[in-house]
Amino acid sequence: MLLAIGGGLAGAGRALAGLTADRLGGPTAGFLSFSCSLVGMACLIGMEFRPAWVLAAGYVFFLFLPLGSRASIVTVLLSRIAPPAHYGVIFGLLGIGNNLGAAVGPWLSGLLFDRTGSYLVIYLCALGGALTGLTALSVFCLVTRAAPVARPA
Repeated sequence: MLLAIGGGLAGAGRALAGLTADRLGGPTAGFLSFSCSLVGMACLIGMEFRPAWVLAAGYVFFLFLPLGSRASIVTVLLSRIAPPAHYGVIFGLLGIGNNLGAAVGPWLSGLLFDRTGSYLVIYLCALGGALTGLTALSVFCLVTRAAPVARPA
């Protein structure tokens, strides 16, 4: 049941990410996406110490809502570094990297659990990965400028 709810949240999250990127900009949408993921991971970590339905609900809501939204956000932010002629190639390479990460994640999680017998290690690694992504987004936004918006004549 939780996965079904999560799937609905992920679909809604993609739409919300696009709307947020359109209204507030790609960086804001990216920061909100990573922040939601971090709250969801904090809920998982909290459940390791004190299981509670509120933490389970927080996990489902905050981890599934931004699921897939960063792909929408990347399309908005990519215009900061890619000229139109190279957009497709760069977006494709980013997509390949994203899919490789999605493929390696479950394998690596299983390996970590087999070695440690702990889900907490997996959650902490995921938290570190999300913090790394948030830091990378911060640096990216600091060193790139938004493309100028075309104004109607």
